[in-house]
Amino acid sequence: MTLDNLLTPFERRRVIEYGADGARVVRHWYDVQHVIGSLYKSKDTLNDQGELEFKLFVFFNNKSDGMQFECMSHPERYTVEEVAEIMRRCKVSSAVQMYTDLNDRMKQNKFIGNVQIEFFRQFDATAADHYTKYRAEFLTRREEKERAEASIRQAEEDAKREKEQAEMLAEKAKYFGWVDDMTPLRFGQVSAFLNASIRVDGKMMTRREFIINCLKDGWVPQKKDGVTSWHKRGGEIKESKPRTEYRLHKGGYVYQISKTEYDFAVYLVERNAIPNT
Repeated sequence: MTLDNLLTPFERRRVIEYGADGARVVRHWYDVQHVIGSLYKSKDTLNDQGELEFKLFVFFNNKSDGMQFECMSHPERYTVEEVAEIMRRCKVSSAVQMYTDLNDRMKQNKFIGNVQIEFFRQFDATAADHYTKYRAEFLTRREEKERAEASIRQAEEDAKREKEQAEMLAEKAKYFGWVDDMTPLRFGQVSAFLNASIRVDGKMMTRREFIINCLKDGWVPQKKDGVTSWHKRGGEIKESKPRTEYRLHKGGYVYQISKTEYDFAVYLVERNAIPNT
């Protein structure tokens, strides 16, 4: 039989559960329907998705408050036997099973909820006080562990930032002050471009090394505006639009370079910052 076909009458009973904050223990009255053994079911309600939703409770005797242990939807999908198995797996099918589970949780350093403690207090106040003390100690241990882990993470993050800062400063030092006022984004773009490898006269080097080597060898940065070229299009020879070219020149020879390379070269020349080695 599925839960939507239960024929047992509803009765008004009080239940221990968590409040809206998910931590405070409260008691609410429900119309509940007996399912099997100590298992009871609430009336169906519609959730935000328009599905039928219900809660499952356990009552260990007629005088005790019940305890919510599950909230589910689609009562037509579950048989009496299936929810009874869920109750057993949740280890709340009897006071004995629950007592064993709570003691095992203490041995295994696991969490115990306030609802479980308050529910069990009805049958064994001494044991409930013991669970309350354990819970407080467990939460203290967990908070201390979380603080220690947070401290370790913070130290790792600080070390990572320091390493990245040192690496960035070392990278910036390669440009002798030229990039010091650049934004991180602009510096990243410039660094990526000038650190790219190129082949010059059969040798591999970065663009940055190429500029420095050329300046050390007497090459001079040069900017030339209004440069045009001729090309054939549609059978006609046409002149291109004027453009600016950036170069390194020496004794009648020319290397054509980018504006970024040109700006770097000009900076080194104007500040007499060309390295000797």
